[in-house]
Amino acid sequence: MSNIPINGFPEFIRETTYDIAELTQAPLALIASSLISAMSLACQGLIKVRVNDNLEYNTSIFSLVIANSGERKTSVDRMVLAPFYQRDRIKLAKSDEMKSVHDARLRAWGEREKGILSQIRKRTVKGECTAALSDALVELQLEKPFLPKMNKLIYNNTTPEALQYAMYHQGSHIGLIADEGANILDRKVMSEFSFINSMWDGVPFSVERKTSPSFTIVNGRITLSVMVQKKTFDLYLRRQGEKARGSGFFARCLIVNIDEQLSTQGERYIDERPKNSHYLALFHKKINEILNEKDLQVELSSEKILSFTPAALYEWQNIYNLIESRIGPDERYANMNDFASKLANNVVRLSALLSYFTQGDRTIEKEHIESAWLICEWYMDQAINLFGYEDGYYEALLLSWLHREYSRRNVRIKYNDIRRYGPNVLRKGKLLDKVVSNLEKENVIEIDFSFQGARMVCRGRNFRDNTFTKNPVFEYY
Repeated sequence: MSNIPINGFPEFIRETTYDIAELTQAPLALIASSLISAMSLACQGLIKVRVNDNLEYNTSIFSLVIANSGERKTSVDRMVLAPFYQRDRIKLAKSDEMKSVHDARLRAWGEREKGILSQIRKRTVKGECTAALSDALVELQLEKPFLPKMNKLIYNNTTPEALQYAMYHQGSHIGLIADEGANILDRKVMSEFSFINSMWDGVPFSVERKTSPSFTIVNGRITLSVMVQKKTFDLYLRRQGEKARGSGFFARCLIVNIDEQLSTQGERYIDERPKNSHYLALFHKKINEILNEKDLQVELSSEKILSFTPAALYEWQNIYNLIESRIGPDERYANMNDFASKLANNVVRLSALLSYFTQGDRTIEKEHIESAWLICEWYMDQAINLFGYEDGYYEALLLSWLHREYSRRNVRIKYNDIRRYGPNVLRKGKLLDKVVSNLEKENVIEIDFSFQGARMVCRGRNFRDNTFTKNPVFEYY
């Protein structure tokens, strides 16, 4: 798998990626995913994108990075998200001060309430009128001190109940961030898919309580950034994988697996030369500017609506149609309909982030759509590598083609003929090798060689009766 197309990012973001890579020697794909999450966390709740009169999207991004120990996950996370962590520390310190003041004011207010209630009780016993006191009690309720919202930005080790409560009472635009994803994946919050998916969709979410007041989170936004080791991710797949994919959670994520091809381990040598962090400093400055702008915008209770230039809209429509054309049974996104259905949406979100981060609230240009598509298409290929080979789909597709060809020719089929004339989705890359190997292991086919040394594909013992013939795609040819 080729590395993430860094050249697809605007120069500012690209150079920031290189700065961090020089400082940490971490994989570029890991760094880029973290930068995308930072832009999402800064901008969500501040901007939305209106594609046309019927389509309007928020800009929250879900990111899932699978990377084993030693890939510098924590170093990158702390470096990229430093402004958010610093902001939360300052808010926490102020919150402790405000809580002390709030508690004192609340006690004083409580004494005033007790005094009015005491007078109401006395007059009620005497049968006297309490209307004036009741009015005073109502006015007093309007003066009850409330603890100012902390608006904490980053959460990790939490439950869905605690997170929902915090989003309603403290701040509805948050980041669910973990550089060691077991803190999130092992908790119930990552099994509450209706809640997580609703936040990505930007729809209200109602929380029903038996022992406390119910409430509804309106205009909630979550940036999800989970970095997790492969073993932990595999355990999560066994527990929740079917439910997570069936709910559409995985399809909403930009997923990357830092395998041996993307890893930088074995290439990280000591270099005493001074490291450049100029663009990283500018990135942090931009984050803080956007967060300050967002604080003002939240007070105004409104979001900026970005739109496309005509050229950008035309480009996005072409991308949308291209994605649709790749969903067929013998196309690139076969068996990935769920991911493909969210891909154009993620292109919109990422294009808005790249645009706003580099040029403010101007109209989104065609170049930003092209950049977002290049990057999202790469993430889609990563998702195919992780999820596209499930359920024997490609094995059944090839077997369907082989059945048709054997009925036509009744001879052994050259392996290279499959490369040239077989299912389109199997003609390039290493997928065909993997599919043929799986069929051979199940004795569905056998591999032989001609006198000239050409590899030949022959019928195996289980050619006509196997698990793959029961897959619906077996009927394709």
